[in-house]
Amino acid sequence: MKRKIVFFLMVISLFAGSVSAQGKVDGNTIRFKGALFFGSLRSDLEKRNFYSDIVGLEYNRDWQNNRGMTLINDLGFDYFHSLNAGILSNVFVGLHLNRFGRGYEWNSYYANGLGIKEADYRLLYSDINLGITISPVSNFRILPKYVIRSMGQSLEGSYLGLGAPSYLGQDTKNTTGTSGLLGVGFEFDLNDRATLFADFLLFGPFLLNSAGSYNSEQYRIYNNGVVFNYASGGYTFYSEKISFGGSIVVVPKLRLFASFESERMTAKSQSPIAFSVSENGVSSIGTLMEFVSATAEHNIIVSGLKFGVTYDLNL
Repeated sequence: MKRKIVFFLMVISLFAGSVSAQGKVDGNTIRFKGALFFGSLRSDLEKRNFYSDIVGLEYNRDWQNNRGMTLINDLGFDYFHSLNAGILSNVFVGLHLNRFGRGYEWNSYYANGLGIKEADYRLLYSDINLGITISPVSNFRILPKYVIRSMGQSLEGSYLGLGAPSYLGQDTKNTTGTSGLLGVGFEFDLNDRATLFADFLLFGPFLLNSAGSYNSEQYRIYNNGVVFNYASGGYTFYSEKISFGGSIVVVPKLRLFASFESERMTAKSQSPIAFSVSENGVSSIGTLMEFVSATAEHNIIVSGLKFGVTYDLNL
């Protein structure tokens, strides 16, 4: 229902006349942008890891260290081409890069032991933005847009089991995906220097169907044997995002901005090959859980505060 409402609002905005400009542009302009992000990040790989370990009667606690600072965020540019065609003021195209890294730690429990686990995690996605700016009044703008997002995740984990049995383990997971998404931004100028903005990215996949890859390899060497788990298949996702904040001109062409952002990317693997083997052969239950772990819908959730700067270069 939420996605339908936003799509309806976008259609209305188109016939009434992310990434929003976050301030009025004059003429043909390239707007460079960069920001830092402080907030939380939870990966869908956390839940997939949890369900995969259930088959070994091992209970994973929530991953820790999900909050942190990220410097390379929303780094890129938008080019605005002036049209001056009534309420249609310009068209824009841009590219923005986002990178997040976390060093996760968590414990797990099994019948006669404690698992100590850690993993290095990276999330990288790039957005190509295509859109138009509609200006029904001089201090208010609507920015419908189409976003082509390419996304990738990587996780490298190491595990130590203290108990009976004891074990050493390694876990490697990688995902990639591309999807076409629809969004819309709104801007309201309080005066010549200050602007309030909101940005929504809540409908997709659209035009470009989501496609990608999912790969998971996990092995453990126990004091009484070895287990290897594997899954590989397609990977799809769509994104829901809301952002709102404000910007202010500090010197001509240079703006500072701050915003709150909350994004949920819902993802799953498609038609994976999955199996679990040990020194005793293929485990039917382990294989089933690897398949379920890969194909269940889980969320990548990013939420926090963004602080950044934009600079306009007039052409």
